[in-house]
Amino acid sequence: MQEINAAMYVFRERTSLKRWRPHRVAFMTVVFSNMIEKEYGHLEAQGRKSYMLHNLLLQYGKGVLPPHGMTHEIWNIDVDRLYVPVHVSGNHWIALCISFVTRSIDVFDCSGRKRYKEVDGFANLIPRIVKAVQPMRHQKDFAVGAYTVSYVPVGNLNKSACDCGVYALSLLHDGNIIEARNNILWDLWEAANDPELIDRMSKYQSPECLSSTVEEIL
Repeated sequence: MQEINAAMYVFRERTSLKRWRPHRVAFMTVVFSNMIEKEYGHLEAQGRKSYMLHNLLLQYGKGVLPPHGMTHEIWNIDVDRLYVPVHVSGNHWIALCISFVTRSIDVFDCSGRKRYKEVDGFANLIPRIVKAVQPMRHQKDFAVGAYTVSYVPVGNLNKSACDCGVYALSLLHDGNIIEARNNILWDLWEAANDPELIDRMSKYQSPECLSSTVEEIL
């Protein structure tokens, strides 16, 4: 999990620094995925009309979280897509591409399954977060109905039981897991020796929203 979070941090910083082509995108952490799962359980228990979004979910929607590499970019205003690693079934990783524009979720899974209950939380909570972080005058224009979920057809790419995390990070299509693993390792090594990233990490300050509630989402 730490390696995946580290890679997502590098992706966020590279996007913020405009070092690569993707733009208007946000990269989430495993902590975010875990919180979605937990909060979806609350939504189901309390009922959709009674449930109130957790403040930390709103902070994700405003770009305050994840705290490392925070962007302050608001979903649907500054960001069109989310990329999210998700731990499913207790032993497997998948990746989600969530589009606010098309109200859809593409699921990338190297094992080729067609259904994960963990995705339901994203389909139902993401539209609620998007609506809540919009300017008040525009919130009435946003629906909270569930996003459409599609499972992207891919071949069985795993060469070992550890490959699913690599695939989830890279959204591979060519099946070259070994090369992908090497690329990710190189990205992390390069980031650890990048003066600009070292400077940004040294200036990290925990946002106020994490002062007393971080233990609830780990």
